[in-house]
Amino acid sequence: MNHAVYIIAEVGSNYNGDLDLARRYIRAAGEAGADAVKFQSIRKEYLLAPRILSDTGWVDNPVYVNCPFQELPREWHRTLKEEADRVGIDFFSTPFYLEAVEILAELDTPAIKIASGDITYYPLLEAIGRTGKRVILSTGASDLADVEKALECLRKAGATDIVLLHCVSNYPPAWSEMNLRALVTMKERFGLPVGISDHTPGSLVPVAAVALGASVIEKHITFDRGLSGPDHPYAMTLEEFAAMVTDVRR
Repeated sequence: MNHAVYIIAEVGSNYNGDLDLARRYIRAAGEAGADAVKFQSIRKEYLLAPRILSDTGWVDNPVYVNCPFQELPREWHRTLKEEADRVGIDFFSTPFYLEAVEILAELDTPAIKIASGDITYYPLLEAIGRTGKRVILSTGASDLADVEKALECLRKAGATDIVLLHCVSNYPPAWSEMNLRALVTMKERFGLPVGISDHTPGSLVPVAAVALGASVIEKHITFDRGLSGPDHPYAMTLEEFAAMVTDVRR
């Protein structure tokens, strides 16, 4: 890491299935001062059931049919990594299925992110641990026992470089839900670097987190909060993100 605080621009699903738009996000993240840009490696048939059992029998799952998350094709990973290399920032992703770990392991990415919802998906943790890459583990909706079990699983598989991210899994959360002192608790309990995956408006929480010892900040970015998609409404505009980077560096 080139800075004391590693700042991740989370694109998530906000590229709206458009490769050129995804590349624009990478360039914009670099211009805004991010250290890294992150995507999500998703295939919805591995994330959601296509059909569900109802009172009348098996029916199409409306959540699957209307799934707003964008699938990131295998071949796009390398294209986006090469774009990030040209920009001079890191590229990595969050795998939501086992085969995605293999895709990321083939690339020279510095890290793999584990989403909060997968903190107990031990086969995924084992696969990620075996890559030997830095692991960035979100801890939303978990307790200290969940974190401890996840760390045991990752270390047993071979992970040696792990960062814990405090996360409140609401989009956006209320200010009263943030409980930033969880950063201090995790740092003291596990002796690992800590950071925050933040969905609140603005840069107040990231700056406060850094003051409490956070060394990694992750925030969603968007070109326009009015665009359709699940991540746009609570994401930072690129102008806001750049201002946050300045505040954090100060």
